[in-house]
Amino acid sequence: MFFYSFSYTYSLTLAKPIQTTVDPALPRWTQDASLLFPRSNFDAALLANGQVIAVGGRVNQFTIVKNSEVYSPSTGWTQSVVMQDPRFAHAVTPFAGNTKILATGSAYAPYERTAEIYDLATNTWASTQSNLISGRFGHGAVRLENDQILIFGGQNSRGYILDNTEVYSPSTDTFTAVNSMQTSRTLFSNTLLNDGSTVFVTGGGDQRLRMLSTAELYMSDAWIYTNGPMIQPRAYHASVLLQDGTVLIAGGGNGAFISYKTAEIYNPTTGNFTAVRSMKYARAAFTLTLLPSGKVLAAGGVDWSTQNYPTVCELYDPVTKTWSDTHVLNTGRRLHRSILVNQSVLTMGGYDSRRQQTNTCEKYTF
Repeated sequence: MFFYSFSYTYSLTLAKPIQTTVDPALPRWTQDASLLFPRSNFDAALLANGQVIAVGGRVNQFTIVKNSEVYSPSTGWTQSVVMQDPRFAHAVTPFAGNTKILATGSAYAPYERTAEIYDLATNTWASTQSNLISGRFGHGAVRLENDQILIFGGQNSRGYILDNTEVYSPSTDTFTAVNSMQTSRTLFSNTLLNDGSTVFVTGGGDQRLRMLSTAELYMSDAWIYTNGPMIQPRAYHASVLLQDGTVLIAGGGNGAFISYKTAEIYNPTTGNFTAVRSMKYARAAFTLTLLPSGKVLAAGGVDWSTQNYPTVCELYDPVTKTWSDTHVLNTGRRLHRSILVNQSVLTMGGYDSRRQQTNTCEKYTF
């Protein structure tokens, strides 16, 4: 089972998307203030003051930016300070009680080893004391309970898929190498488990351009495989920690002509995967957001098998283990970001169904 590499998808030209009929009785998301810049392959984070910061990305096929902007529910988006380096396919990770943000890596080769920190108190970006040990993009970055940040996997500008792992320590402002992953992978999903120190990684693609079904755990400073593989090999998929401590994993695809509807649950207690009801719509490069009710919102994505961008969103109910249709997006999108803020889900940016970066934002209120 082959997948198309991260960089390849930027130049991939696909057929015109198929239009699907949407039930007119379904409510729509609320259009919100637009980003100042259209963005794809960017990242975003919730700050301690309740605002959202959107960082870097592509604004069109040729332009990578280092600007950032901040969203307030009351005023919309405003220009923020400029980063030190241009970045896309990077990662931003809040720490220090969401008063600081670490930005790591970039698919723009000159800056793939650089990292920098946004400080909410001073409204500044500053380079870290040292660079990443390994240049990377399309990687994972997770804040652990000790406020250190685990950085792992991805790929580099030479085309290598990575297994190496490093830890950023805020107290020393440095990166330290730790044990490597069991498998080199990019375009995976990662989830911090309830204990605050175990990181769960699923799927992705490897150096031989295969979609992976393997999953592994970072715990006690080492990586170990789960008891068995996922039921479905996946890349470009999404995962989310449920309120009972299990993990929902859904969707995915290969970046060109395959997307999945399937979903499964990982139980950390047993170490096993169990299939649950599939989504109604195949989705890859989409988002899953846990709502306060315990239900999970699936938003956007692309079905590469039909070239359709599903606008109907779905809710997963962990009690019945089923999906149901919910509000309709005004703009179909992939490689966007969704963040829970102010009793709503803010979805922003990404590629639209014309394969162009969009600056549109919309809000799902629950």
